[in-house]
Amino acid sequence: MKHIKLSMINEDITSCPLVPLKEGFSFRYWRPGDEEIWAEIETAAGEFSDLEAALRRFADEFTGFEDELKERCLILESKDKEPIGTSMGWYNREFRDGGFGRLHWVSIVPAYQGLGLARPLVTHAIDLMKAHHTKAYVTTQTTSYKAIKLYLDYGFRPLMHTEDCQEGWQIVAKTLGQTLV
Repeated sequence: MKHIKLSMINEDITSCPLVPLKEGFSFRYWRPGDEEIWAEIETAAGEFSDLEAALRRFADEFTGFEDELKERCLILESKDKEPIGTSMGWYNREFRDGGFGRLHWVSIVPAYQGLGLARPLVTHAIDLMKAHHTKAYVTTQTTSYKAIKLYLDYGFRPLMHTEDCQEGWQIVAKTLGQTLV
């Protein structure tokens, strides 16, 4: 499948339901020193080719924002308290009018994918955003069609902002068997 970057927006996150986490699993907030945990999760989920690249990206994007990470970044833990997922109820003041929250870095390590953990992970990140935002966006790619289906279920809709978007959304629509644009 062709890899094209895409974005989605939700103009009203206030009514997004909070899906409970399966029994035994838990969330905790990011703590100083969790950079490596975040990098390991994101690398295992295929977002980066290696741990060093993930750590560089984390440093580039979040150095100086550690206090905000403590309130906006979730770590999903297994029944054994092993970190297995992450998501953020983040923001980007440069996106549109600056008032959108950003559903950011949603990942679960492969061994725990498909267990019904993504919905709670997404909805809890959206819930974190509700303290600061009423609308949100998420960036994704054509190869993440399962995540796109989940985002659609939570009211996110395709955003057309580049020349490749139309082609990308047509690929996703065909894959999902849905009309999206």
